[in-house]
Amino acid sequence: MSPITPKRLFLGFAPTAAEKTSLLKLQQACEQADEQSGPGLKKVTAANLHLTLAFLGQVTAKQQRDLLAAIPGLPLKHFRVRLEQLCFWPGPKILCLTGTAEDPALMALAKAAQQLADDLGLHSSEYDYRPHITLMRRAGNLPKLEHIPTLDLTPSELQLYESLSTPTGVEYRILASWPLSD
Repeated sequence: MSPITPKRLFLGFAPTAAEKTSLLKLQQACEQADEQSGPGLKKVTAANLHLTLAFLGQVTAKQQRDLLAAIPGLPLKHFRVRLEQLCFWPGPKILCLTGTAEDPALMALAKAAQQLADDLGLHSSEYDYRPHITLMRRAGNLPKLEHIPTLDLTPSELQLYESLSTPTGVEYRILASWPLSD
């Protein structure tokens, strides 16, 4: 019997179809404005667009069972977040649409998710939570755009995603979802 390989997991929120349309238009504008990055610039596929809550890293089968059992106990409350700034993060070489985590429900959920990750021995972020949606990978700089659209997100569900390497690239698959309540 072969050992079960850990899964690369994260928590996040899927954008609505209308939000995805706005994000795809922003990707196109970035691509057109950033000729210096050339052919290396890679768009995140529409199916992979998401608002990250917590990266969990490599998760064993036991940790995943414990995670699935514990997530319903998180403060799963509706929140609103405004993303309005395009950022270039040089370390991972990504362009992302970011905002500030001002909504108390989002901050409580982000803090609780990180605490849960710590409790389960999963990845612990060295940075304060910053809501973001990664738009492009292999970026070399911040493109100059005349207009950055404001995106107001009000997710209805928290998702547990698995990051899978496939022959056609990385795919994010939703493994489970939990509704957010008032």
